[in-house]
Amino acid sequence: MSGMDPFHFPPPTPSDLGDREVPRDGNALDGVRVALMVTGGIAAFRTPALARSLRRQGACVTAFCSEDALRYVTADALEWSTVNPVVTRLSAHAEHLSDAAPFDAYLVAPATAATIGRMAWGIAEGVIGATMASAIGRMERGQARVLVAPTMHGSMHSSILVENLERLHRLGVRVIAPRDAYGKHNLPEDAVIVREVCQAMGRLNQVDAANLGPDGGVKRS
Repeated sequence: MSGMDPFHFPPPTPSDLGDREVPRDGNALDGVRVALMVTGGIAAFRTPALARSLRRQGACVTAFCSEDALRYVTADALEWSTVNPVVTRLSAHAEHLSDAAPFDAYLVAPATAATIGRMAWGIAEGVIGATMASAIGRMERGQARVLVAPTMHGSMHSSILVENLERLHRLGVRVIAPRDAYGKHNLPEDAVIVREVCQAMGRLNQVDAANLGPDGGVKRS
């Protein structure tokens, strides 16, 4: 818009996409139900975009939010980006069990140190804790995959954190390496996380190589 009159510019190009639809990058996650577990780290503000990136590969995404997560992202933003109701409390429907329509993958992003610790030691409290206790049980029966993306300030990296992550890894949880920047464990780029989910589901060979490169970066013309 350089040099254009800011009060006289054309309307956007018409699109066939509905307001909450996403353009597809591929079909690697077609039919895959993903529970996006949003915990109380500042990186939670990025999760609406992450949800849409998962949907670009065909995933059906439902967000679960802790009370602390709602300090950094709104339920409305997550519902808009997932096109599904957001779980912020457990009700008589037993949302943490998802028996009626079980999830195929549980993605904890961002995964705080507190959440990682509770998961590692089976502390099933709150929306996230109870859901992940069920998720790990399903994982051990071969019914689901579990992934965690640790994000936190560098000062919180300790032997306790490493031991908890190693404990989860031994159980079968896939740990997504954080992006190292500014003295923090940062949430990786969305494309990296999507690739990790595809790989966990055994769908990596279905990823459209024209859009998702080997390093997880999205290729755009």
